[in-house]
Amino acid sequence: MQEKSPTISLCMIAKNEEQLIRNSLDSVKLFVDEMIVVDTGSEDSTRQIAQECGATVYDFKWENDFSKAKNFAKSMAKSDWIIFLDADECISANDLKDLKNLLGDLKTHEKEGEEIVAFSFVSRHYTKYIKEKGKDSNYSNYGNWISMKKEEKEQLQKEFPLCAEFNGYYDVLYITRLFKNTQKIYFKGHVHEDVNPSIIEWNVEQPLKTIVQVPIPIHHLHFLKSQEYVQEKQKLYFEMSKEKVKHGKDPKICLDLAVGYVLFEDNFEKSFYFLADAVFCQENVDNKNNEKRAAKKAVITELVAKSRQLRALHELVQLLDLEQHDVNSVFNLAKAFYHKKAYRAAIVVLKKLFRAMPGDVNFIEYLGVCYDHIAYVDDAIKVFEHGIIVHPEYSQFFFSLGALYEKKKEWRKAVAAFEGAIQYNHPLKEQLLQRIKMLKNIAAGNHVNYTINVG
Repeated sequence: MQEKSPTISLCMIAKNEEQLIRNSLDSVKLFVDEMIVVDTGSEDSTRQIAQECGATVYDFKWENDFSKAKNFAKSMAKSDWIIFLDADECISANDLKDLKNLLGDLKTHEKEGEEIVAFSFVSRHYTKYIKEKGKDSNYSNYGNWISMKKEEKEQLQKEFPLCAEFNGYYDVLYITRLFKNTQKIYFKGHVHEDVNPSIIEWNVEQPLKTIVQVPIPIHHLHFLKSQEYVQEKQKLYFEMSKEKVKHGKDPKICLDLAVGYVLFEDNFEKSFYFLADAVFCQENVDNKNNEKRAAKKAVITELVAKSRQLRALHELVQLLDLEQHDVNSVFNLAKAFYHKKAYRAAIVVLKKLFRAMPGDVNFIEYLGVCYDHIAYVDDAIKVFEHGIIVHPEYSQFFFSLGALYEKKKEWRKAVAAFEGAIQYNHPLKEQLLQRIKMLKNIAAGNHVNYTINVG
């Protein structure tokens, strides 16, 4: 007698996700036995779209706790297995078929004394960064960014048309998203919620509980969301982090708070104190030498207290170990300083990132523009000149160079840079042609009124 195939419930929590939730639910609905969407207070058409896709929608009052919401969704599931997705995530049909086959044949994969209770996946984050001609590009917010080949992009686009805007991705390994429907497995953590701690607790019982890592990607389309949505989500995480830190500090929470206090409360002093906490939570900052560690922290605290915040920031950033932190969170700190026009502070952080990843498009862009804002035009030029060496077809770097050369009244160099921007399809082609004509007139000695903008 053939063993019955295990059933699967898709669970999701969502709020104001009308832009992407249909794409997510449509990607899995033919392969799961039920879809459960827990709505935490949407004011758009999220609930209606979810219902149109065949999901059962439950309302849940938001309590600033992701684990509570996800555990409620889990409690509604009736299947043997549960898979959790966010509304901006999807899985390809072929991978879902493989997954169902794997679950149906699970016993043959289990070793003696072992029970497979969960699966963790590759989280694949797509970005709009450009492909560098002739190179397997390694430049983005993460060091493992991969440029998509034409065939790969076309294949992905056939299944998920929304991916047309993307040029590459970076992978985060591994995230547990599929697990047995049992009370022994549940989410922990107000902000960075996870089921792994509950599985570790369960593992004291026999047989040994195993999480299997599979090379199946969960496609994450977060970079399609609007800046307003991202900032609103970031503010929510900030408020939740303020509560979570009361129960104990860790580098991730402290770094998020350092960003939030700049971006949402203009409180640079508190930001620096939390950045200090993020640094001194690191494993490598003399944790074994408490006296030396305390002395370093005291020096930085004194610098902040004496309003020598830039010096304190420099000392902290020097100690920051990028291998122990989410690079995107560090970049968020630089962007927070930039948005508050604290350009010198942004430069301190950006230089750290730039040295670690000198080909990152965003680091180059922000660093060059920040130098320009504080009238360090020569430094800005050096940054963008480097940019066109590592990204020789990126029109925006040519454009920025042209504007900077104008500021220095180096007309011929400005013309050459703007011609490079046109060659590589800058969207302001017509305006640039007029600009070039004007600059040639100036170079010839004719007087013209003009303004200059970089970035």
